[in-house]
Amino acid sequence: MKQIFSKIKLFPIYSANIGIIFFVATIFFASEAGTRGAAPSQNEILKTRIDDLQKQIEMYQKDINEKSKKEESLSNDIEILAADIKKIELQIQETNLQIASLDGEIAGKEIEIEQMQKQVDAKKEMLAKFLQELYEKGGGETAEIVFSGQSFSDYFSKIESLESFEGQIKETHDQLEASKNALKDEKENLIERKVDQENLRGIQSDQERSLEQEKTMETLLVSQVRNEKLALEQNMGKLQEELSEIQSLGEPINLEEAVKAAKYAVDLTQVAPEFLLGVLRVESGLGTNVGGGRYKTDMNPAQWDTFKSICKEIGLDPEKTPVSRRACYNRDSGDGCGGWGGAMGPAQFMPSTWMGYKSKIESVTGNKPANPWSIEDSLVAMGLKLGSVEGVQAGDRDAWAKAAGMYLAGSNWERYSWYSDRVLHYADGFKKIMKNY
Repeated sequence: MKQIFSKIKLFPIYSANIGIIFFVATIFFASEAGTRGAAPSQNEILKTRIDDLQKQIEMYQKDINEKSKKEESLSNDIEILAADIKKIELQIQETNLQIASLDGEIAGKEIEIEQMQKQVDAKKEMLAKFLQELYEKGGGETAEIVFSGQSFSDYFSKIESLESFEGQIKETHDQLEASKNALKDEKENLIERKVDQENLRGIQSDQERSLEQEKTMETLLVSQVRNEKLALEQNMGKLQEELSEIQSLGEPINLEEAVKAAKYAVDLTQVAPEFLLGVLRVESGLGTNVGGGRYKTDMNPAQWDTFKSICKEIGLDPEKTPVSRRACYNRDSGDGCGGWGGAMGPAQFMPSTWMGYKSKIESVTGNKPANPWSIEDSLVAMGLKLGSVEGVQAGDRDAWAKAAGMYLAGSNWERYSWYSDRVLHYADGFKKIMKNY
């Protein structure tokens, strides 16, 4: 396009043509504004339903928090289970609605991008034809001016007008390109959000399993109401069995080892051990994806060099060292995936994120090099990251919920309230059993 603009400088241009060009540009941007301003009614309906579900979930969570403060009893445990069952059922509905909403948004953006591309192509074709016409007609005009005695002031006036027009045309072109790129970025962001949601849908199998466990436990406790001691012992045993499902390097972590590491980390990070274990349980206990992947197939290539450097310093073979699997639920992607795995160890840090905490971990633990597959180093790293959120070190449960959500999704943490709730649920469980270790 820059070369085309340089050719324009050789030829005069008439105001009528300028008017046509800017009339088309005006129509284009008016159309663009109208398209982008429209909000699909279906998405509004979905958003309303999601907001309503979130309010109901919050109500159940508050009820659970209040009941958790009471002295342990069979009736209280049954009430907590009942509330948690209802909450999980609502969270599953919420995730399904969020995925449906994102599908609608992505489809709408794809239509907008297609329309924008057609308009951009049409405008470029129009400019090309116009420039070609000027080139064919303008070849003899300079000579005619020189030999005809026509005033040079008229000629230079036309040149100045042309240069002004060139700037306006270039500005229009840049605006069109910026709009097109902005829409492409929006589509990519939406696809990333969809991949996140689809990943959560894959992870949701753990949530659904927890729902079944809660229902089973509720039935058991209700049936044992005449023998409260036995029921509470069975509840504790079931809870301990569930909390034991934490892994590192694809292998189970001994619960006693995890509790010991959490108590070690709390002295260095001032983050409650049950909260650390709650995050650990959700992060590394979700299915088998902790150690199911390899860096060449599951990790973003941009992370490879950092990952290999970490492995080399620790003495691990990067080819054989497991990382989280790439979740492949995105049907819109060519390979069916669209997102990346590659998180390391129990705390599930990406290589670049780990490097941001490495020196801090080494400073407080004295362990050099820090090892993302070490349960102690992992929980210290987790504590440092979670503890940076205000209120976490003071034990504020709202701060815990925010920090847990941010651990998963950064600034988008509020979209993933179920994750925070699961962390708090498991944290409460760990608090009950830690006295035994």
